[in-house]
Amino acid sequence: MNGDPQVLTPEILFPGQRIRLLAMGTIKSKWSTILVGSRPGRYLIIEVPKVNGLPVVLDEGSSWSINFIARGQILIFPAEVVASINRPYALAFLTWPQSVEISNLRTDKRYPVNIPVTLAASDRPTEIVAKGLVLDISWGGCLAASTVELPDQTHLNMTMYLDSQNAIEGLVVEKKGSRNQQGTFYTGLSFLASNKVEVTDRLTEFLSDIESMPLRL
Repeated sequence: MNGDPQVLTPEILFPGQRIRLLAMGTIKSKWSTILVGSRPGRYLIIEVPKVNGLPVVLDEGSSWSINFIARGQILIFPAEVVASINRPYALAFLTWPQSVEISNLRTDKRYPVNIPVTLAASDRPTEIVAKGLVLDISWGGCLAASTVELPDQTHLNMTMYLDSQNAIEGLVVEKKGSRNQQGTFYTGLSFLASNKVEVTDRLTEFLSDIESMPLRL
C-alpha cells in the first residue's frame, strides 16, 4: 500500500497513540497530542494540546489533517472538531474519517532535501564518525552522502541540523546499504521504531511540514 485510500479500522487505534494535527485553514497551526479513545464509525477522542500547561483552543467545525505512525505505516486523514470539554479533562471529539491514506514507511515518497548531519556510534554518541548531507528523506528513512564510508554497525546515532538554531538530536538509524561514486559514499539509512518519543515527534513534525508545503503555496 502506498497512499491508497483505506477504511480506518478500530484495531489500529489504541489509547496513548501519539498523533499529529495540522490545521487545514489559512492559519498554519500544528500540534502533537495523544489519542484517548474512539467510538468506531462515530468519532475520535483526543487530549487537547497544551501550551505552557494550558489547553489550546480547537474551534468547533475547524478542519485538521491527522497523521500518526502505527504498525510500520503512516496514516493520514482529514477530520473536523465536533465538540470539546474542559472538565474533568480537556478533550476534543473529532469526526470519524470516511477514508484514510495508508503508506508503508519503507516505500513512502521521498522528499529531496539538503540537511547537514553528523553520525556517531549509538553507544558513543559524542564520538563523531562521519559528517555528511541528507539528500532525500521519507517517513521510513533517508539517503545520506559523506566523504567517508559509514561503519557497518547495527545502529548509528544521527543529528540533523535543520538550521543554525534547530536540530533533531539522538535519532537512531540503521545502515541498509551504500555505494561509492567518485569518492562520495551514498548510504541508505532506516529510522528505527525504537527511537524516543520526543525524537519521533520532532521528526514527525518536520516531515509533516514538508508534506503540507504544496497545500500552502
